[in-house]
Amino acid sequence: MKRVLIFGLLLFLTSSSALFAQQRWSAGPRLGVNVSSLYGKSSYYNAKAGLVAGAFVSYSAINHFGISADVLYSQRGGKYDNAADRSSHIQHLNYLEIPVVARYYLNLSGNFRPNFFIGPSLGILLNSKRTESIYQGREFPDSNTDDEFEPVDLGATGGFQANFKVKNTQRFLIDARYTLGLTNVRVNSSPWLGNSTFSFTLGYSFGVGRRY
Repeated sequence: MKRVLIFGLLLFLTSSSALFAQQRWSAGPRLGVNVSSLYGKSSYYNAKAGLVAGAFVSYSAINHFGISADVLYSQRGGKYDNAADRSSHIQHLNYLEIPVVARYYLNLSGNFRPNFFIGPSLGILLNSKRTESIYQGREFPDSNTDDEFEPVDLGATGGFQANFKVKNTQRFLIDARYTLGLTNVRVNSSPWLGNSTFSFTLGYSFGVGRRY
């Protein structure tokens, strides 16, 4: 009986170790779509779609908490339409986006680890362009608008991630997030405009380093 109890205890400890063993660091690519606009008191901007792509690195301790950072190419902007003035255009704002978020995992381990996240986001303007421009009914050629927009955009981001185990140290990720710009993106303070972006991405995570 004593031997059976010892064997059962050893079996339990071995299986528990395998169950909860995980790599704290992971990294991988991320690809998806932005649905963005520019908001403000007198904004006539509607949503436009754009690409978001890049890579991430993540750290998850053996508890409910983790942290991750992304480096992304993010196409933002909006579609301007002022019917009363017979004016419209598409404003393209392309950023190097660096969000750093804290994550809360709903479970400690397993094949499915959903989590919520929130944190700051830094946007560095790479280039900007105005296309399909019409002003008071008159068409204008495409133009570079880098001098009209601030080089840095500060914002806050938050959302939800579905995290599925694919292989022993690999996971498939589905992210939905909203990023709100907190600073005026225009060099001219009037009218005030800020970025407003919904992002939907797919990612693939590879475990890095030793297992704990």
